Amino acid sequence: MDKMISCDNFEPGCTFTACARTEAEIFVKILKHGRTVHRAKDFSPDIYGTVRTSLQDGYCDLEDELF
Repeated sequence: MDKMISCDNFEPGCTFTACARTEAEIFVKILKHGRTVHRAKDFSPDIYGTVRTSLQDGYCDLEDELF
């Protein structure tokens, strides 16, 4: 089962949703999105923990993601 998370959980109004097969892959996508769109330099350990607890299981069409 894939891992999913919506950026709207952290940045209201952001429509980005990350989907990946593993937790490690989803963190790469979230960090790339955060740096590109929200101009974040890095995530603190607290943010990583919050994101980890917000991950949901689901099925994603991994070819349709947009940053």
